[in-house]
Amino acid sequence: MNSKPILLAALGALAINAAPALAEGPDYDYLEFRYAETELDAGSFDVEGDGFVANGSFEFAETVHLFVGYDTLEFDDNVELDTLILGAGLAVPLSNRTDLVFRGGFVDASFETPFFEDDDDGYFMSAGVRSMVTPDIELYGDWRRIDLDNSGDENATTIGGDFFVTDTLAVGPSITWIDDTTTWTLGAKLYF
Repeated sequence: MNSKPILLAALGALAINAAPALAEGPDYDYLEFRYAETELDAGSFDVEGDGFVANGSFEFAETVHLFVGYDTLEFDDNVELDTLILGAGLAVPLSNRTDLVFRGGFVDASFETPFFEDDDDGYFMSAGVRSMVTPDIELYGDWRRIDLDNSGDENATTIGGDFFVTDTLAVGPSITWIDDTTTWTLGAKLYF
């Protein structure tokens, strides 16, 4: 008996079953929690801080999602920065596993020191890419323009990656640069 046709049929069945997993692109239904380390180096003004970041996203149409984000950072000398963002995003598929992502929304920031407090708000716009380079690894990056009423405007760049521990849990690092500030994060996303 020739086992070659049986072997080819089994390999074909495996390939058909694996194809949907390889074809899946980024998911926009998640909750994310991250630990953040921040360093601000502006000449003689050099401070470090840490804190937490929480994000959530909900896809309500095939390519459209809503999102919310909150981060709180505490720096040296009792300086605290809290930021809230709300907005919407559009994911434009480039392939089965890669999306161009455009986002925009509202930003509210509060800055507190032992001597004074300040609140500021404005908007932001971003353009980025999310790609499932393998079924277990997602890489992403984006560029943002942040325009606050009192503080002016800033540009931010973020790159990062996530490794899927399970189908619904991914962990990974990211790094963000905003002018003289660098922020490293490590966190987890829970997909639903």
